[in-house]
Amino acid sequence: MQKGIATLEIILAIMIIGVLMKFAVPKAAQIIDTVALDYETKRFYSELRFIQAMGKSSSVGAKGMGNGIPGTDVAPPILFINRTENYYQVFKDANIYISKPIRERHYLSNDVTIKLEYASDPTITINFNSEGKANINSDTLTLTSRLGKKKYIRFDSVGRIRGSLTK
Repeated sequence: MQKGIATLEIILAIMIIGVLMKFAVPKAAQIIDTVALDYETKRFYSELRFIQAMGKSSSVGAKGMGNGIPGTDVAPPILFINRTENYYQVFKDANIYISKPIRERHYLSNDVTIKLEYASDPTITINFNSEGKANINSDTLTLTSRLGKKKYIRFDSVGRIRGSLTK
């Protein structure tokens, strides 16, 4: 009667596990990369829609929502993107060094990066006027994952958000 496990059985089990891992690990990395890119695109799109809505609102005043005087010219909120440190943040107005942030700083996860077409600056600022039009000089914001997958947020010819697209 045999007791214990033979060395050959252990080697065979390790080889089977190794072959399975060869296919599972890269696929898991791709799935994580895709999920991170989808999450960051949806969150960033949501922030753009938020500042667009605030820019169109006539009830945004110096003290916050609901405190504005309709018809007065209130500075629109601004989305500040720092590509060097890979984060973005929403501020109350264009003077981001003095202005109070409306939202906390959001660092992009899993090495996702944001690029504005035709812009090489390490920082990008986006705001919307009272008609909901963005102040950017491009029609596409590109979010790129660590593995090179891309998602796009497109603007129409007058600066309104058209949507989040994969191509």
